[in-house]
Amino acid sequence: MRHVRESLCAATLIAIAGTASAGDIDVMTQNQYLGADITPLIGAIGTEGFNDAVVTALEHIAENRSQQRFAALAGLITRRQPHLVGLQEVWKFECVPAAPGLGGYPCNDPGIAGAFNDHLAGTLSALGTRYRVVAQVQNFSIQAIGPYPGIYFEYNGAPAFLKVQDRDVILARSDVTTTPVDLRCVRKSEDGCNFDVDLPLGALGSVQRGFMAVDTAIGGVPYRFFNTHLEVQGNTQIPGGIQTAQAAQLIDVALNDTPANRRLIIVGDMNSSPNDPAYGPTTPTPYMLFSMYGLYDIWDLRPGAAPGMSCCQMEILSNRVSVLNQRIDLILSREMPRKVKEARLLGEVAADKTRPPGNGLWPSDHASVAAKVQY
Repeated sequence: MRHVRESLCAATLIAIAGTASAGDIDVMTQNQYLGADITPLIGAIGTEGFNDAVVTALEHIAENRSQQRFAALAGLITRRQPHLVGLQEVWKFECVPAAPGLGGYPCNDPGIAGAFNDHLAGTLSALGTRYRVVAQVQNFSIQAIGPYPGIYFEYNGAPAFLKVQDRDVILARSDVTTTPVDLRCVRKSEDGCNFDVDLPLGALGSVQRGFMAVDTAIGGVPYRFFNTHLEVQGNTQIPGGIQTAQAAQLIDVALNDTPANRRLIIVGDMNSSPNDPAYGPTTPTPYMLFSMYGLYDIWDLRPGAAPGMSCCQMEILSNRVSVLNQRIDLILSREMPRKVKEARLLGEVAADKTRPPGNGLWPSDHASVAAKVQY
């Protein structure tokens, strides 16, 4: 009976969404946030403080209550009903106890147990039948280190192993037909590609990131839709040239391999703002590259002058007042649209926080960005 109700609800929402112009495509980008700032963890690799950094990250992920946030993030999608959604930071965390005689401890300790979730499975469960995965790419992943089943850590003196997996995903509404695109790249990953340039992590390998695309037709208009997540902005630990090289590869594949008769839309967490300065005379930011190669920033084409800041809330998502101050989640188009409608942030107001009111969490440290585009 529950499945019947879900199907009826999905059909009703799709019928409502279908009242838009047949020439409009509604798209959305949403960084789901793993639940912790891992910059200190990266800095602690190879040091005596590494175990403490792992534990702190797990405690913060648990404190950010992933299960509640899955429902809140899914709610943003179902209320908007876009045709296509690009998700980033779709993580999976698993804990393997290293001492079987401890009855699952420390993995089941309340201080960290909430960290161990499959964010994709949780999101799909919350979405019901309304959306499905149509393409994904596996990015950073540690399933084993040598003979060990993951990253070794200790919690309250008890040993365990941590398995991690980061994915980017494209979701399609249940009435939208899509085909994954076989993209040109050396490093194939699931339905897409990993970038040629990674952030090295020493003994833990590297931070792989990637991109994927699907073809679809909305109202008889053919589209190619890309989703990606570029490396974070350059800082004392991360060379800025990494994200610039990734953006250059994305642009090369997207612009040169997308047929002229298809409208090209690229969404993602670009980790690059219109206000970021160049990294040097020969190293522009990703946003600069997007502009140089003629990609249109959809937010700039919307009516009005809303700043569109989409990042970032506090690490623990309980801050009462939004502190979003960067516009790094972007929707880009190769073709100039005739009109951009209903371009807005989602998940950026207190009403979108998880319950209870006044003590809830932001759905993510990023706001989602959505737009209805007419060509």
